[in-house]
Order: sequence, then structure tokens, then C-alpha cells
Amino acid sequence: MRYLFGVVLPALLQVLVVFIIIETNTGNGSWLGLLAYLIGLFAIPLTAIINALYIWKRPTEYFLSIIGKCFAIALIAPVMCVFMLFL
Repeated sequence: MRYLFGVVLPALLQVLVVFIIIETNTGNGSWLGLLAYLIGLFAIPLTAIINALYIWKRPTEYFLSIIGKCFAIALIAPVMCVFMLFL
């Protein structure tokens, strides 16, 4: 259950944000869709690996503490993608 909420759900959140940004920027001549794709290509698997290792190394830490830290780590890539919208 810890891995579901700490690895899978943050990865799905990242996939959703990257997909929305890619779909909203197709066909308008912007390179933002490609940039979001490249960020997602590297950030989503890397974040999932980091979160899985974090959960694995701390088996006695409280559930909500782990989930909060995993979601905080997982928000880095979506925030970078949304920030690119304003450049």
C-alpha cells in the first residue's frame, strides 16, 4: 500500500500533467510540448525510482510522512513543465 500511494500515484500525477501540457501545445508551433515530453521522459521514471528507494529504506516511518515527501518529490517535474508555459 505504501508503494501504491508513494510510487504509483505520484507517477500518474506526473504523467497526467505532462500529457495535458503536450496535448495543449500540439500544432501551434511551440516547442513546449517537446520540452515537456523530454522532461517527463527522464523525470517520471527517475522520480519513481527515488520514491521506491525512499520507501524501501524507511520501513518504520509513518505512512503520511512518507506519502507527503514522495508527493513533494514528484511535484518537481510538473512544476517545471507548468513554469515553462510562461517562458
